[in-house]
Amino acid sequence: MAKIGGFIERALRGGKRAGDSHAVNGSPLLDMGEMLPRRPRKIDQRAARRLIAGKRVLVTGAGGTIGSELCRQIASFEPEHLALVDNAEFALYQIDLELKEAGRGPFMTSDLTDVCRPEHLRRVFDRARPEVVLHAAAFKHVPIVEENRCAGALTNVYGAKNLFDTAIEYEAETVVFISTDKAVNPTSFMGATKRIAELYAQAQDVAQNKTRFVTVRFGNVLGSTGSVAPLFKRQIERGGPVTVTHPEILRFFMTTREAVQLVLQAASLDSAEEMIVMHDGRVFVLDMGEPVKILDLAKRMIEAYGLTPGEDIEIRFTGLRAGEKLFEEMFLDTDKLIKTGADGVLLASPAMIDLPLLNPRLSDVIKYAKDGNQDALDEAVHHLVPEFRAPHSDASRERNRSNQ
Repeated sequence: MAKIGGFIERALRGGKRAGDSHAVNGSPLLDMGEMLPRRPRKIDQRAARRLIAGKRVLVTGAGGTIGSELCRQIASFEPEHLALVDNAEFALYQIDLELKEAGRGPFMTSDLTDVCRPEHLRRVFDRARPEVVLHAAAFKHVPIVEENRCAGALTNVYGAKNLFDTAIEYEAETVVFISTDKAVNPTSFMGATKRIAELYAQAQDVAQNKTRFVTVRFGNVLGSTGSVAPLFKRQIERGGPVTVTHPEILRFFMTTREAVQLVLQAASLDSAEEMIVMHDGRVFVLDMGEPVKILDLAKRMIEAYGLTPGEDIEIRFTGLRAGEKLFEEMFLDTDKLIKTGADGVLLASPAMIDLPLLNPRLSDVIKYAKDGNQDALDEAVHHLVPEFRAPHSDASRERNRSNQ
């Protein structure tokens, strides 16, 4: 421990070891892009500018990692109005202050609103009258949602439904739903709830012609709240150990800026001259390159501090957590992927459920989530997403006993 402490102390003092040239205020200024085994794409944002410029835009989850970057990039495209929506006061305050200091205040409003309160959402929409809506609000941390499934379903399913329904009611032109690779063959409850929200967005896109729904699915964002990079950073600065769940675990990664640029590019494709606006329940999948081994990411971050993995900083394996996959998938084997002409954006064709069949099942999910009936909720989610089975529910244990 003394040796580790010594190395950390030298690194934080700005010694001569490799990587220390990036030290700022006692900590290396880590460039998340340099942690990837590829360079981030350079993306032409002209189509995204056409989607946003002069429009009234609303972003939910505006204080989160993705939401706040969406707000920064959208603000740079000069919308007529930008409405920031979040239920986390301090997160909303931070992005509100940042954009106001950048001179964006005159055309911006911030609403401390929970997407699970439809009457509050209507008041926001009544004032903002958005033409473009980007829905980034969600509970995303797999282990936390696994242990709080009713709360997860309320925000990720009921909240998404409220947002989508309100956007249709107020005749928004486009709704962009930010989804996740964890919605594909979900083993986590969080992933299953995001897949249900995808199903509802798809069904609404097909069921009506006023509001276009675009779902964009991507993997992990380096440096986002709840991601491994900030965790590894804290662990390294404490002298270790750095904890990795499994030596072979793989994840897709992008930088925040690159992910948001591609989200806006995907959202703008239908409005581009070369594509016809279609209501076919489309899901765009961001090409995130090759998956990254988390162990390799941990080693690169340790080395960025000028330290040696396994010598100066221990790497400890802790085992997969509940609902965690060894590797993630961006699409199913049965999906037919179509190139869009935009670098980094693919079009998938996942299964759909028509709205008349979906609504009763969706109502069950929402009812059981509101009632706090976790086992019934697990069953209702399984009926909508058959590939998902809650491993710790009483109903699942009963099924396992009956199959023995």
